[in-house]
Amino acid sequence: MPRLVPILLVSLACALAAPSALAKAKHKAAPALKTHVVYPGQTLGMIAKRYNVSVDALCRANGIRRKSPIQPKQKLYIPARDDKDGSETAERVARETSAQSKAEPKKKAKPAEKKPAEEPATKPASLQLETKKAKKTTKEKDPYARRPRRRGYLDLTSFSGKWKGYAVRRGKVTTQGQTGFERVLASWRTGQREHIHERLIRMLTKVSDHFGGRPIKVISGFRPYRPTQYTAHSRHNAGHAVDFYIPGVPNEVVRDYCRTLHKVGVGYYPNSTFIHLDVREMDTYWIDYSGPGQAPRYANSKGQDPGVAEKEAGDGT
Repeated sequence: MPRLVPILLVSLACALAAPSALAKAKHKAAPALKTHVVYPGQTLGMIAKRYNVSVDALCRANGIRRKSPIQPKQKLYIPARDDKDGSETAERVARETSAQSKAEPKKKAKPAEKKPAEEPATKPASLQLETKKAKKTTKEKDPYARRPRRRGYLDLTSFSGKWKGYAVRRGKVTTQGQTGFERVLASWRTGQREHIHERLIRMLTKVSDHFGGRPIKVISGFRPYRPTQYTAHSRHNAGHAVDFYIPGVPNEVVRDYCRTLHKVGVGYYPNSTFIHLDVREMDTYWIDYSGPGQAPRYANSKGQDPGVAEKEAGDGT
């Protein structure tokens, strides 16, 4: 009997230590969170497709919405394939972020009397003023921006025809403007016309007004669907896109202004003569190094010409 006592004590100690060891092993077995750094021109759809997850799961894992803009060098958490809706990844990110913040040394709170009572109310106002000044300065630095003689008045030319007139008056697209756009943006191959999206008319009118009503040269507007086209679901097929340039204004300047518009897609083509603009639900920007008539050749993570088409592009041009 005395010999059994040490054996029982050892067995009891092992039994008590087993759950702790199991928990540690389970903790160590958890794989690290997978992350992705956004590069120029990428969209949520492109990233989701690359990792074979849904856009909704990607959004939920990162606490963002489908329409939330993403920026180059932004870090996104990629949900595991068995995390179908991204909720598990979101919870884990929250836990690890909370644990990390608790581990950091707390900063000493400043004495209440040293903090100006007006600070919470005045600081946002001053920041707003600085933002307005910055926007004003940016606009003043654009030597090509000028006040139009007639706001809402466009001068459009394409291979399909010409049109001059008021596209937008008193905040509404005019009947003449709608008809004029449909004529000028008609297919240059067949002459076929399509209803041009009202918001595209408004966006191109804003571009015209910003650059002082300069003439706009349209390279391509509506394009009937063709089985051999490079982009299966091109916005040109629906009358939602236009390729154009403004004589006397560098394409880089036109591109930068177009990127300030909301809910648009902007494509920059360094080896072509035009800027692509379309209307969509989420702001998108890409660089395509292809030349006229060539297959798309999208920029790599550094914005450089990769020399080959990027299969995961999906920009919808």
